[in-house]
Formats: sequence, C-alpha cells, structure tokens
Amino acid sequence: MKPLSGCFQPEWLYWQGRLWYKPVIELAEGHLRSLNPLGGAGATPLEGLLSPAWTNAHTHLELSHFRGRLPQGRGMIAFLEAMGPQRGKASPKQIYAALEEATHEGTWAFVSHQNSPLPDEALPAGVVVQPLGEFFGLSPRGARRRLRAASRLGYPLTPHSLYALSRPLLRAGRRCTPFPRSVHFFESLEERLWLCKGRGPFKVFFRRFRRVPFPPRWVYWLKQWYKKAPALWLVHTTEAPEGVLETLLTRYPRLYGVLCPLANRYLFLRSPNVEFWKRWPGRFLLGTDSLANASSLSLWPVVRYLVQAGLPWELVLQAAADTPRTWIKAPPHWVQIHPLRAALGLEPATQARTLSGE
Repeated sequence: MKPLSGCFQPEWLYWQGRLWYKPVIELAEGHLRSLNPLGGAGATPLEGLLSPAWTNAHTHLELSHFRGRLPQGRGMIAFLEAMGPQRGKASPKQIYAALEEATHEGTWAFVSHQNSPLPDEALPAGVVVQPLGEFFGLSPRGARRRLRAASRLGYPLTPHSLYALSRPLLRAGRRCTPFPRSVHFFESLEERLWLCKGRGPFKVFFRRFRRVPFPPRWVYWLKQWYKKAPALWLVHTTEAPEGVLETLLTRYPRLYGVLCPLANRYLFLRSPNVEFWKRWPGRFLLGTDSLANASSLSLWPVVRYLVQAGLPWELVLQAAADTPRTWIKAPPHWVQIHPLRAALGLEPATQARTLSGE
C-alpha cells in the first residue's frame, strides 16, 4: 500500500499531541509537509478524524495460530498451562494474515515477544516489527540453557515477568539492551497476591518447578532492569497497586505503562484504571497481546474501547501514534476514523482504515 500524497482538509486532524479542526495539510508520500490551521480552498475534504499510523507495543506473533481457541475468564494459571506447548507454532502464513488484517485498520508497527524466530516471509510489505527475545523459567538449573536459546534469536532480550524467573534469570535481566525492556507486570490477581503477599494460587503452581518458591524483591529488580535500558515498559498493570505505580512513574522518567485492556478483559474480566492514566499523558502505550486473548492485532478495537471508557482522543492517539516513535517508527501511513458524531462521538458503525495513495 502506497502512502498518501496530496492536499487534504480532514474534518479533524490529530497531530503531535493535539486535535485540529478542518486544517489544510499537504502530504508527500505520507510525510506532512505543511499544516494550515485556518483552512483554505482547493483541498480534498476528508470525513472524520485523521491520525498518523499506529504502533502495537505489545503482542506475541508466534501465537497467531491460537485465535479464539482459549475460553474467556480462565485466569492466569490456566492461561500459562495452555500457552506452554503452543509457543512458536504459528506458521508464516498465519502471522502474515494477522499482520495484514491489522494494517487495513491503521496499525503498521508491532513489538513482539518471541521465543522462536520470526521468518521474513511472515511480514507483509511495509510492516515494521521489532521482535524481542523473551526469556523465562523458574528452574535455576535451566537458566543458562534458556538464556542461550533466547540469545540465539538475535533480538534484544527481555524478561517475561517478575513472577516467572529464577534468580539467575532475574540477574540476566540487568544486561544492557538497545531497545526498551518490556515486562509483563501485575497482569492478574494471582500475580498481585504472589508479588505483594507471597501467597495465592501461584505458590502452589510454582512448587512444580521449585520445592520452596519465593517471590522476588520486585521493586529492587525493576530498578536494576531500568538502569541499563533505554526505557522500561510495564505491560498490563491491571492489578498494580496504584500508589506503587504512581511512585514508580514519578521516580523513573523512562518508565512507561503498556495498556492491553481488551486482552485483560478477555482473560480476567478486568481492565486498567482509565482515570489513573488520565493523569499520566505521554507515559503509556497501547497493545493487544496475542491472538490467544485478542480478536485482532489491530489497535482500533483498543482505541475505540479507551475512548468510550473516557480517555480523551488526544491521549489515546498520542499513545498509539506518537509515544512509541522514540523507539520504533511506523511507516508514514494515515488512518481515517469515520463516521463520527458531533464532538468526535463514536457511532456503532465507526471504523478505522488506512488511506491508500494508490
């Protein structure tokens, strides 16, 4: 798909953190060359809202074969048991189809946690993917083997989470990395009970891997991981104590949340606190998680959900289009969202689509 060129007058434009009403813009192969906020004559009108292309900051492309196979509301332990044997089983055709579907709705860049290689033939033309080599494991004896396997992928390394690592892998997470370290964080009630109180279903589950399981000193390890990374992304945060999260965001300016609200609703019937993130503009990104617990890799359902939940358009589109560009740049495509009611209200029929310059 060729990026858009020409002179246009969208009804609404999102650009660099703010909304513009009926400006005239000039695009050259998707790049914004000029913006006249006073409008003008001779421009092609566009209905609805126009936004730069979006970045899905958290997914697992290697699970793209798992669409719709997992029942809702089963909880974290059942999810982990289902995922174990399924990692790396998605074919290049399944990954390609999932990515291509997302591009039609404006999502063109993806950050994917991988335990297996991502073949080039799985990527549609123009799509940008940053794979991360994810490592995890609770057995100290298997730590070296797991780390070697992740390193052989050739991707920047990231720990899966604080709850699923042996002590050697916790230490390995302190290594320098060229890309933000992206960590699953307080995704479920099981995780919160384990990290905060050292009890709950995880304590029983972890005895399969270690005779005497113990919760890590998670504040200490987050600080260590933060030191040697361009940024630290905390993915989900659905069950994070808000006071703790507020302290972390205040203390560490390169720390960001990654919200995957529809995936959280699918697995745990919970969602991130929208009112909390209203106070932290520019400090969160958006993701879908995998097709095991999301209907699509497109960010449009996530954008729609968050706007309907009360987050302002500016904050949602900043998280989808602008904040990720510090580390991963989506191609210069444009997304049209329409039809819209007055004051940017959503209709049941409102859709997002990439505008083509062809």
